[in-house]
Amino acid sequence: MTSAPEGGPEDGGAAFRFQVQPEFHEIPLGIGLDEETFTERMRAYARDYWGDREDWEPLRRMFTAVHAANTQQLAADGVVYQALGVFPIGGTADGTQAPERVSRCTLLISVRELDNPDPALVAAGIVETLARTNDGGEAQLVALPAGPAVVNVAGSRAVWTLPDGEQERFFVRIELWLPFPREDRLLLCCLSTSDAQDLFHYQAVLADIADTLTFTGTEDGTGDSAEAPSAAAANTRERTAYA
Repeated sequence: MTSAPEGGPEDGGAAFRFQVQPEFHEIPLGIGLDEETFTERMRAYARDYWGDREDWEPLRRMFTAVHAANTQQLAADGVVYQALGVFPIGGTADGTQAPERVSRCTLLISVRELDNPDPALVAAGIVETLARTNDGGEAQLVALPAGPAVVNVAGSRAVWTLPDGEQERFFVRIELWLPFPREDRLLLCCLSTSDAQDLFHYQAVLADIADTLTFTGTEDGTGDSAEAPSAAAANTRERTAYA
């Protein structure tokens, strides 16, 4: 299934393409849209997520308002795609056994300005920079069809003080840093979840997305002239992002 992008060539041109699993529900960012169109897309997203039950309309309205406010800041920070993933864990593919539970994650893809004399050199510099941070993450170089990249896995802990005591929750995030082939820009894919026990599942999810990334406008096997990898594309949705 192919979806229309939010923007268009007049907004800067297609920068890259990628494919996501059908479990992802895209959250509109409103880039290049008028207010009325953006509002309708947010309403459609709320219906897609919560369903059409009439008594849930107040919940859908609140859901729409909260996400609409968040997307404005995300777009200002360079985010070009966001989605909520809802993945059944366990069970069987044919439905004879129901899933044991449902796991959720958030996927953000953003574009950042960065001096990029050579993608391999930039990727090596990102690994070195991440190694010096204090987030306890683990970064390593990887080779993707779209070029050299960096994968970083890190975790965090949040604590809330409640009347009956403290409550803690752990979060994990998987980052993919990918320099553009011939531009001073950097692509950052970040998949985060509070279901820390599903880390390995989400590593595979992001790896499948990474294998489908292609940049447009290049002729060296990293753009439109090369066929997108098909191993993970059999049951995915294609997206074209503008930056």
